[in-house]
Amino acid sequence: MEIGKQIDSQPLSQAFSFSKEKERALHGLRGILAGVVADKKLNEKEMLFLDSWLQSQQYLSADRDVLRILTQVGEIKAQGQISPQSLQQMQATLEHFISLGDEAAGTGVGEVDELMGFLTGVASDGVLNDQEIAALSIWLDKHNAIRDTWPASVIIERLAFILEDGVVTEEERADLLKSLQHITSANSSTVRFDSATEIWEDKVDQVNLPDSIFCLTGDFVSGDRNTVESMLKLRGASISTNVNKTVDFLIIGTLASRDWLYTSHGRKIEKALLLKRDGSEISVITERTLLRFLR
Repeated sequence: MEIGKQIDSQPLSQAFSFSKEKERALHGLRGILAGVVADKKLNEKEMLFLDSWLQSQQYLSADRDVLRILTQVGEIKAQGQISPQSLQQMQATLEHFISLGDEAAGTGVGEVDELMGFLTGVASDGVLNDQEIAALSIWLDKHNAIRDTWPASVIIERLAFILEDGVVTEEERADLLKSLQHITSANSSTVRFDSATEIWEDKVDQVNLPDSIFCLTGDFVSGDRNTVESMLKLRGASISTNVNKTVDFLIIGTLASRDWLYTSHGRKIEKALLLKRDGSEISVITERTLLRFLR
């Protein structure tokens, strides 16, 4: 494969970014490395992604282990092509780096940054295979301290649903990859986690699924709209495509456009608020609240 500076016409340096604190970036780097070798086979796209990400994090070059990785990447680039042997050697280097941080697992310190890195590394080549899904599940089990922290909490729920029958369908695989790309997207002008919609959430003590009517709005980390609706129906709930007086709960998806107020996402929230003002008992809750009651 010829070495280039772009993949799918997109600058790789735009694929991921951390804040400028070195400690957080190192945690993130460890996660990225674990992600790109999660299926035990480093490929060319992952290699190029790693090169670009490291080049965008120049302040890490003083770290001895990071410098070793940078030097090896530079040597491979100098060859003009990426050989299978070079990938195997690089994979061994990355696995060594990952092992240096294993003693910190389970403390919660830097683990969210590492998870974000892991998700980015897994999704960096645009492919999500069974080995990577299994590795993600194992990583989350190992880092139990952040299981109730976003985005670990929603990914755990999502994986539990996907792996429940022991079979990962192509539709489930593609949708999970899309969700991981949403979560780790560096372009906040498209899709991002937006807590602004949470200001409309009602505090609820319970969510009675059987015989309740739900309406969904926004995009969901726990699955596409059909997946979330299926989870609710399996528990005896009914679904309404529109907000009206019969709806008991409006569920706001975790992933929201920055212009949500001007879309159907925002209009459904507005309609629910108007119904509440007129005496309706409809409750507005977020996806994270719903998942808590689905456990």
